[in-house]
Parts: sequence; C-alpha cells; structure tokens
Amino acid sequence: MLGIVLNLPPFLANYIATTSPITMASQALLIVGWVPIFGVLIWGFIEIWVDHKQGQYNAHIEWVLLNISVPAGAINTPKGMENFFNNIAGSKSAITWKEAKLLGKFQAYFSLEIVGCEGDVKFYIRTSTKYRDLVEAALYAQYPEAHIVETPDYVDKVHDHYPNDHTAVFGSEMKLAKPSYYPLRTYVSFEHMGEKDMRFKDPLHNIIEVLGKMRKEEYFWIQIVIQQPDEQAWAKEGEKYLDKMMGKEEKHHETVMGTAMKNVAWLPNQILAQSVGLDLMGGGAHGDEKKDDFRMFRMTPTERLVSDAISEKISKIGWATKIRVLYSASHKQYRKPLIAAMIKGMFHPYAHLNMNKLGMHDHATPKDDYFWLNWEIHHRMHNLVHRYKTRQLGSGASPYYLNSEELASLFHFPAADARTPILATSGARRGEAPLELPFAEEGEADMHDWQGHNKEKVAHAHEETAPAAALVVPTPHIHNDFMPQPGKPAPLPPGLSLAAEPITDDDDAPANLPVL
Repeated sequence: MLGIVLNLPPFLANYIATTSPITMASQALLIVGWVPIFGVLIWGFIEIWVDHKQGQYNAHIEWVLLNISVPAGAINTPKGMENFFNNIAGSKSAITWKEAKLLGKFQAYFSLEIVGCEGDVKFYIRTSTKYRDLVEAALYAQYPEAHIVETPDYVDKVHDHYPNDHTAVFGSEMKLAKPSYYPLRTYVSFEHMGEKDMRFKDPLHNIIEVLGKMRKEEYFWIQIVIQQPDEQAWAKEGEKYLDKMMGKEEKHHETVMGTAMKNVAWLPNQILAQSVGLDLMGGGAHGDEKKDDFRMFRMTPTERLVSDAISEKISKIGWATKIRVLYSASHKQYRKPLIAAMIKGMFHPYAHLNMNKLGMHDHATPKDDYFWLNWEIHHRMHNLVHRYKTRQLGSGASPYYLNSEELASLFHFPAADARTPILATSGARRGEAPLELPFAEEGEADMHDWQGHNKEKVAHAHEETAPAAALVVPTPHIHNDFMPQPGKPAPLPPGLSLAAEPITDDDDAPANLPVL
C-alpha cells in the first residue's frame, strides 16, 4: 500500500466498494490495455513500410566492384587505411524524417572484401557509383601507387541453392563477445621494438596465408560491410560505462512514450494500489544511483586498462559493421573441420581477453552436430550465400560497431616485409601522366571509343594520315668500259682525256724553290 488518500466522487467510491478486485483489474486493463497494443501495431506497420521502401531504394542503386592492388615494394601501413576510413566517412548525409520513413533512404554502405580463389588472394571494395570518386580519391591519397580497376563480380562462382551435386559451403557471420564499446586488439599492439625490418608483425598476414592455402575448386572469401550510423549511440553507452567506473551519478531520462504511458495509466494504477495493493508502475520514477566520489581511486589495474581502452575507442569514428566468412568447395575438396578451425584461428590475434573478441554466430553457421540441425543446415547454407552475394547490412545477425582503427587492422594492404607470393600485386609502379597532356575535345575519339565506337571517324583519320606515294629514282647505267679491269690502270671519267695536255720533263723548276 502506498498510503495515498484520494477524495473520490461518491459513484467511484461506491464502485470500488461493491466491485471485486479481480473485476476492477480486468476492467482497468480493458480501458487502457488497447493503448500498448495499438502502439505495437502502429510500430510494426511503420517498420514494414520502411523496410519495403528501403528495398525499392536499394534496387535503384548502381554498384561497382573495384579491384585494388599495390606494387610489391610500395610502403603500406594500416595507418593509411585508418585515414581512408575517416575520409569516406564523409559519405554520411543528413537524412530527413520524410526521406527515411516515406522514401526509404539510408546511409551509404561499403563492402570490403579479401578473396581467396584457388590460392590467389585479391582485395576488393564494392561501392555505389555515386561514391566511386570518393573511394578512389581516398585510396590514392594514402596509396599513390595503388592500381584500381573495375572488375566483374566474382560471387557467381558459388551456387545459390543447396544441396546440389557440385559444391558445399560453410561459413558464418562474426559477432562480438561483449558490447561494441569494448575494443578489439588493433595494429598498434603488433608494433614492437625489434629488428629494423621486423618492427610490425602484421596480423592480416595470418588471414592471407589461410586464403592462400585454398586448392583447386576451393574458394574462401571474407566480407566486411560497413555503414555510417545516423547516431553514435554505441559511443554513448561507452560513456555511461566510464561514468560508472568513475563513480558519477547515472541519471535516468524518461522517454516521450514512457511519459505518455505513465499519464494514461496513472488513474487505473492508483485504483489498483488502493484496492488490492498492486502497483503496476513500479513505485514511480527511477532513482538516481548514489554518487561514489572515490570509485575511480579503487579501480584495479585491469579496470583502469579497460577504461582507457574504451575511452580510446569511442574517441574515433565508428562504423556499423558486419563480417561474413564464406567457404565453398567441390564435394571432393570440401574440408569443413579444417576450415572451421581456420576461421576461429585467423581472428584470434585480434582478441583481448579483458576486452573483446570476434567469434562465429551460432544461428548463422551451418551445423550438423545433432540430428535436428540437419533439418536446417541446407537452409542456413542458402541464407549464408544469399547474404554474402547481396552484401546487405540489415540481413542476418545484428550489426555491431567498430571504429576506424579496428577496421584498418582487419582490412589493409600488407607491408613489404609481410608480403607473400600468393598475394596478387601489380607488377610495377606506374608513372603519372604529364600535366600538359591534352584532353579530347567534344566529338573527338577518346581512349574508350577508339576500339570501335566511332569507326567512321577512325577510318577517316586513317585516310588523312595515309603515307604519300614513294618517289621512284632510276638507277644510273654504267658501261663496262668504264669499270676497273684487273692489271690495268683505273679508267678516267667520261669526257676527260690526258691527250689534250701531254706530260713532258722539260718544265723548269719553280723560281722560289729553296736550295739546301
């Protein structure tokens, strides 16, 4: 009993006195019970509508798949990839309520993929054509020697329906063991003061080696889908944790829906409280937790380490993230137990026992450990392949949040001292085009239409630049009498005769000839 005395009208007091508590409770629920039911129905209708409009919006987006490779001797660091993620965060736009709820517009998302096809490892980034220039500019800014080429999608190499007579698949969606504000181990933890050429033990090298172990008719793909959230709510949860560890008061803010429900249910709640002692509202508003000014001084070394790491993570840009791993092979080459161990092992370097780690999601993993799991194993295979091919963030397990440093640790180009022969790279560095290189004017043939789109202009150009007719010079004819003969003096040129000027010995010596 709350001990609250109400001055009720006579008819209401008579109703309470003559009606049983069970009848009053049922009638009170009938009066106000429709409110939450109606609210749930409205909420469900809005969610279905938004999902339908988002599907239509997504169907009109044009996508492009970019293959990125770098020269073997290029300088590549995860820090450059961290800057890349900070740059493409500019794709976030201010979406209005009308655009989000009525048109289905959502923030742009990207897919980062490390693909191993029969031992050949490649890096891909899938983006919409709208943000292709943003992605390429951000990559070239950090990796000037990168080679970026648009390429056809590779996902058609895997079948869609299971079971089939050709292939089987295995894989999963990765999940975090703790809330998103707990960080993973990043590339900073793998830098050490060792030898000059061994100061960075790249954790991505382990993943590349696993992908490079694929044999004929084996494919091992890793997909990281990222999207800028509308609000950084995950960071606010981290701030609440830090406030709790520091001993600060935690204030509870009443939501608009909660305030409305509280006002509607106030009178029935008071009636039930007075009659049967049942308080449906839990005793009123939340009480603030007691402040502990000395809590931060009693923190253990582990708690201080975790708090510092959380503070560092929430200080950087966060991305809604989903990681998928897909393995496909022919029935002859299928190696499920080994691949399951590889998936667990290649993400272990990023685990921190006091903070967070990545693990396989049980409901997204095709399993046959028990007989009842065999009923849905092929359905899970189909869902896994479908979600990988569509590269959607909303399907499957719930996304979590990683900041730019964590993403750079999972997806970057290996450094020169960690490069393996299985990694596909560009053969040589490329030089920049001269600044004075002219552009094709309007109507002129360019590099794209020179191969056949403008054949008439190309043919006309060939006619204008055709070589001139060769000038024929007659070869002079020399008579045999004027050719040198063996054992005889050389013949004189035509028209010259020694008989016109006979040679004699009577000529006097020159007067100025010196005498010895």
